[in-house]
Amino acid sequence: MKIIPLFILLLFAGSLKAQSHIWTREDAKKANFHVDLLPVSYTTTFPLETSEEFSEKLGACMGSVLSERADPGIGVFVQVLINDRGSVDYLIFDAEQSKGYNRDSLNQLLKTAFEKDLTKWQMASKPEKPFQFMTFRFFGKRIVHREVRQADSSVTTIKDAQAFVDTLKIKRIFFNQLELTAMPDVVYRFPNAEELYLSGNNLEKLAIDFARLPRLKQLHLQNNKLTGEGLVLSKNKTLEVLNLRENKLTDIPAAARNCKKVSSLWLGGNQLKSLSNRSFRKLKQVKDLNFYKSELVVLPRGIRRMKNLEVLDLYYNRFESLPNSLTRLKKLTHLAISHNQLKTLPAKMNRLKNVHTFYAHHNRLSVLPESVAKMRKVNILDLGFNWFTNFPAEVASLQDLKELDISSNNFPDFPAKLLDIKKLDKVYLQGNPFVGKDMDIKYEHQLGVLKGKNVEVFY
Repeated sequence: MKIIPLFILLLFAGSLKAQSHIWTREDAKKANFHVDLLPVSYTTTFPLETSEEFSEKLGACMGSVLSERADPGIGVFVQVLINDRGSVDYLIFDAEQSKGYNRDSLNQLLKTAFEKDLTKWQMASKPEKPFQFMTFRFFGKRIVHREVRQADSSVTTIKDAQAFVDTLKIKRIFFNQLELTAMPDVVYRFPNAEELYLSGNNLEKLAIDFARLPRLKQLHLQNNKLTGEGLVLSKNKTLEVLNLRENKLTDIPAAARNCKKVSSLWLGGNQLKSLSNRSFRKLKQVKDLNFYKSELVVLPRGIRRMKNLEVLDLYYNRFESLPNSLTRLKKLTHLAISHNQLKTLPAKMNRLKNVHTFYAHHNRLSVLPESVAKMRKVNILDLGFNWFTNFPAEVASLQDLKELDISSNNFPDFPAKLLDIKKLDKVYLQGNPFVGKDMDIKYEHQLGVLKGKNVEVFY
C-alpha cells in the first residue's frame, strides 16, 4: 500500500525538478544561486538560430509590459539557462535603475510576464546540450551623451550661435544631438560655414537655402527621420559630402541631384526598397557611394551610370548576385561586398582594373570567375568566411597582392599556391580545417618558405 504514495511523491519531486525558476538578481542572491555549483553544465556555445528563437520570444514577452516609447527608456538585463528539453530552467533578470521609475515595480511587472509566458514554453527543436546566454534589452528613449568635436572657428549650441559677434569667422556648426525638430534659422548667421552637423536629432523635414550658405562643403544629417520628400536642398556647386545615413529614405533623394559637386554620398542604414535604375540619374560626379546595411536584395543595373565612382560600400545587404553592369565602373578602387549571400561574382571582373582593395568576406563564394586573375592592381583581398574548399588559382595570379585573408573557409590542406604570390606580406589562415595543433610540424616547409619571404602568417 505504501508503493502508490511513494510513486506519487516521486512524480511530485520530478515536477519540482522540472519547474522553471524566474528570479530577480536579488531573488537569486537570497537563494544562494551560483551557476558554477549546479550539477548540470550549461554551455555558452550553441547554434545562433537556437538563441534567436528564444530571444524573439523573450523580446515579445518584455515588450508586452514595457513600451518602445518609454521616456526615459528602461534597460533589462537577462540571464537564461535552457535545459536539454529546450525549456527554461532558470531566468534571472533585473531592470536598470532609471529616473522616474520604481525598480521593484518594474521587476514585478517583468516577473509576472515571464512567469505567464515562459514557464511552460518549449523550443521547437531540442538543443544538443543545456546552454546559457545573457542579453541586455532596452525599451524606449535612450539617454544620449552628446559628443561634440572641439574645433577652432566653431559653435556648438544655439545659445552660443545667437550670441556670437564675429559670425564671419565660423567655419563649423555642431548642432548634433540637440533633439531638434527643425533647423534653427540662426544657422544662416554664418555665411562662411563649411561644415554643418545636424545628426542625431528628430528632423523629419529639412530645407536648406544654399544661397545663404554659399561655402558649405559638408552636410551631416545621419540618424534623423528624413524622407525623400522631406529633404529639400537648393541647387548648389559647393557641397562635397552629403551624409544621409540612418534616416527613413527608400531611394536616393532628388535633393542629392541638386548638389552638382557632391563626391561622397552616404545612404547606409536606410531601407532603400525603391532603388531602381532611375535612382542613379545625374550622379556621375559621385566618387564615394555608401549603401551599407540598406536592406538591398538587388543592385539595379543603373549603377553603371556612376562613371566616376571610386569607392562602393555594399556591406550587410542581402545580395545573392551582382549585376554585370557593376564591372562598367572602371574608376573603382575600393569594392566592399562583404556580409551578403553572394555565391558568384560578375563574369568580367577584369574590367575593374583599378581596384586595389577588395573585401568579399562573409559570403557563400566557393569559386571565382577566371577574370579575377586579371585584376592586376589588387593588393588587399579578403575572402574570409566563405565556402571555398579548393584554393582559387585566380588569386595566385594576382602578382601585386600584399595582404590576403582566406580564414574560416573549408580548405582541407595548406594551399600550396600561396607560395607563388610574389609580393605577399600578410596572410590569414585561421579557422580552416587544416589549421591545428600540429600545423607547425605538418606544414613546416610551407611556413618556412613564407617566413623566408618575410610574410606574416596568422593562424
